[in-house]
Amino acid sequence: MDSPFSEYLNSSYIPSDAETPLIRALIQQKLDVIGSIDKEIKEVEDSLAALKIRRKATKIFIRKHQALLAPIKLLPPDILSTVFLACLPLIECPEAAMTPNHPAVVISQVCHHWRQLAFDTPLLWSRIQLILPNVNCNPYFPLDEADRVNGETAALFDSVVQRLFDTTAIWLGRSKDCPLTIFMDASESAAGGVDLSQLRTLEGSVLMGLGKLVGLLLSESKRWEQIRFRLAIVGDSCKSQLSRLLFLTPQDVPILHKASIVINAVDILEAPLSPIVGSEPTDFWDGIAMGTIHGQSLQSLTLACPKAATKLKALQVNWGGLTELSLRPHMLVSGRNGVTDLTADEALNLLRLCPNLKRCNLAIGNGSLHSGWGTPPPVWRTPLPVAPVQEDRPVCRLPYLHSLILREDIGRTDSLASALDLPSLRSFTQLSPAHWPRQAPHTGFPPSYLNPEEESLWNVIPLVKWVQRFGHTITSIDFKHIGVPQHTVEKCLEDLPNLISLTIRSPFSESWNMNTASPWALGSGCDSFLKRLTPEVIDDGDTVTIIPGFLCPKLEDLVLNSFLVSAPVQLVFNEASVLELLTGRAMASSKTVPEVSRVSKLRYISLAFVDPKVVDIEQELSRRGFDLDEFVGEWNYPDPYTPPSSLHTPQIYDFAMDEF
Repeated sequence: MDSPFSEYLNSSYIPSDAETPLIRALIQQKLDVIGSIDKEIKEVEDSLAALKIRRKATKIFIRKHQALLAPIKLLPPDILSTVFLACLPLIECPEAAMTPNHPAVVISQVCHHWRQLAFDTPLLWSRIQLILPNVNCNPYFPLDEADRVNGETAALFDSVVQRLFDTTAIWLGRSKDCPLTIFMDASESAAGGVDLSQLRTLEGSVLMGLGKLVGLLLSESKRWEQIRFRLAIVGDSCKSQLSRLLFLTPQDVPILHKASIVINAVDILEAPLSPIVGSEPTDFWDGIAMGTIHGQSLQSLTLACPKAATKLKALQVNWGGLTELSLRPHMLVSGRNGVTDLTADEALNLLRLCPNLKRCNLAIGNGSLHSGWGTPPPVWRTPLPVAPVQEDRPVCRLPYLHSLILREDIGRTDSLASALDLPSLRSFTQLSPAHWPRQAPHTGFPPSYLNPEEESLWNVIPLVKWVQRFGHTITSIDFKHIGVPQHTVEKCLEDLPNLISLTIRSPFSESWNMNTASPWALGSGCDSFLKRLTPEVIDDGDTVTIIPGFLCPKLEDLVLNSFLVSAPVQLVFNEASVLELLTGRAMASSKTVPEVSRVSKLRYISLAFVDPKVVDIEQELSRRGFDLDEFVGEWNYPDPYTPPSSLHTPQIYDFAMDEF
């Protein structure tokens, strides 16, 4: 902008007395201009704000009218209610908790129509989840404060119980006459301990609160269709409230068809236990019949409780009606497992009673007391053979059994395989305890560990007998037996021509060399196993030939990994071997291969690497002309990490098996 003082701006010039009024006039003139500009800006901003308001109102108008045309509004009520039911989580999930965030509650708050439809869909409210907090006194509080602290704890527990009681009553009312699915996880542990004076207040609150909830559930027992109880029960029938859930009559549960009962024993207030290895409170369960599971409609049964409660003479279950059965170890209050495992002969007697089984999960042992299933024994501990099945017994035929899981404790199940006839067996899982191989004497090991006469108990696994007998029908194998020789596994796979899914959860014996300076390290020698799974393809341009001799041509799912703190090595592989496996399988499954010799396409693979460089693997596959997603539906590659023990092992994902 022009100014008569332009030549003096940004200088040290001092205006004269005559120039000062002129400068002030120029400043005032421009201030007036700024005021005019500000006024224009405000008008423009007001106009812009008005436009934004109009735009927002128009968008709301459009959205509301679009909502009138929403496809979901065209769904008939029966379809919409089915969509609502599909939103429900599994009963054990945290999302299934009966809170304001439960899907049923959220759905009922969308609009009046949805709310009414939700209330008119009783199945939406038929799943009851009751997870109660564990209540224990704190022995470290001074005696003068213990009563106050325990009183506050009891009041808090009472408030939780009251909230669950009120919510459950609402759920039961809205479910109307629908069959119920109930999941309850509760403990009477506050009724046990050693300091009676500090436990009186908590004992009364816990048992009274549990009794209130149990009474509410029992009032609707005729609607129980599925129950899943995880209960810690005191061994006193006069005090226990949770045990009332187990001692109903078949008439009380006429439609119950699926039951899962896990019982953990806890101490009694008047006679506290001091659990030691092998101890088990059995007096309470001797002669007790859990009538809740004696109904004629029961089809699926899972039990993990004191063995005294699982005696066949006490269990008057409708065995012939069961299609699913799971008997698993139970946990003592000390954290050790109790004696729930069956001998092979007991298991056979039980299976004879269940001719219609389709899925079975059993813990097999030698019937002795033990410190816990899955606890790694010392390396010098010799596996004990399970008492064999009597040879003169007739073969037990289960024509419909297609899935069998055996959790072997300190023993073996070879004889059980020869006593069974399973024409429909497709999936077989065998989980054994940690038995390590012996390849060379090691300083400090007891003489029993070095006894060569016991070698067969270490290096011959029960899986061999099962595969020899049922390998022609099995399509899925999952096993864990630390220290199994690789050649034994390969021989088993040769006898599994129809195998589709393979899971190995433990390292081979060849992976551990006790003569190394640091045996607790990553295994080696596993790559030769991958080579046996890799087809050799010859493409001369005109024809594609696959060299026979590789294992598992129908394989689609492959999981080869382990992360076991009880094992000195892990099952890991080098990148080059993995690349050869992937490319070999991809080429052998391509459409250019004649259908008669074409292998199945991999759908899922999980492997652990010695030093994984995932980017390099993907780049190398791309360089070879393969797209990872073209022939592997899901690709799981774990990243390495260093545990606190400085043992460099790969991180792998746990493929946990649900009981059913």
